[in-house]
Amino acid sequence: MLSHITRAPISAALLASLALPAFAGEVVASDLRYKNNGAYTAQFYIRYNLDDGTKCKVKPKGDVASVVAPASWVQYDLHDAMTVKAGGSRCLSQQSEIPYGSEVWGFVDISEGEGKSCRKDKKVFFNSSGGTVKYMSKGTTLNNNRCRVTNWP
Repeated sequence: MLSHITRAPISAALLASLALPAFAGEVVASDLRYKNNGAYTAQFYIRYNLDDGTKCKVKPKGDVASVVAPASWVQYDLHDAMTVKAGGSRCLSQQSEIPYGSEVWGFVDISEGEGKSCRKDKKVFFNSSGGTVKYMSKGTTLNNNRCRVTNWP
């Protein structure tokens, strides 16, 4: 009979160590921020894909900070009305907004250089309760100019 066996209490730390990190590769954000530490001017966009495969590239209406100079930064609120730069009119809702819950990431167009995606190992989803994902690029137009994440929410 096993009735005489007692169970030791399981600590919260032990339970936490057994739990799988189901969402470790995902974060929610309401803002994207980009700092240009490079020796070039750049433009910063928001990228996301629609379920039908459309690749969208947008920027807040009014083209806020259309050029980000060296040592400057720009921050975009994902709730703002946007302008489509690539992907067509299906990219935005009737209110010119990014679809809520979309996976989003930054994209840097470097003057006189290649564009750089800021999509990294963690997926970032647009959510009003999210924080700010901070990106940065540095280097020159031809050397060490990739987009890096400096802070996850």
